[in-house]
Amino acid sequence: MQGTGSLMLWLPLLLMLIVMFWFSSRARKKMAKQQEEQQRIISEQMVPGAWVKTAVGFWGRYVDQDGDIVILETSDGTETYWERSVIREVGEPPFATESADHIEEAISEEEDEPAVLGYDPIEPETPSSVNEGDTLAADLEDEDKRDKNRNKDDIPPVI
Repeated sequence: MQGTGSLMLWLPLLLMLIVMFWFSSRARKKMAKQQEEQQRIISEQMVPGAWVKTAVGFWGRYVDQDGDIVILETSDGTETYWERSVIREVGEPPFATESADHIEEAISEEEDEPAVLGYDPIEPETPSSVNEGDTLAADLEDEDKRDKNRNKDDIPPVI
C-alpha cells in the first residue's frame, strides 16, 4: 500500500512539471516567431539612405551590407561598421535632418522671437560722462581708507 501512496504523491508533481515545460516551450516558440517577423520587417525596410537605429542608440544612414556586417553612415559622411544583430529600428531619427539652409533660416527666425521664459538680456550701458573714471578712483580710495581704519587687534595671529 505504501508504494501506491508514494506514486499518488509523485504523480501530481510530475504532471505539473510536464505542463510547465509545455507552456514554457510554447512561449519560447511564440517569442522566436515574433523576433523572426521583426527581423524580416527590418530587412525589408533597410534600403540605402534609410535611417537606422542600433541597440546602443546610434542613428546612421544605411549604406550597404556584407554578410552580417552593416555599413552605416553618420551625418558628416563617416562610414562605420556594425553587426547586423545590433540593428533595432528603421525609421526617422528623433533629431533634425534638414539641410544647412533650413537651419540658418530657423536661426534667423529665432533672433526675431521674444525672449523665452521672461529672460531679457541686459544691454551694457554706454558711458554717459567722461568723469566715470573719477568715480572708480574714488571708490578705490574709500576701500583703502576702510582697510587702514580697521583695528589690527581684531585679526588673530597666525600660528
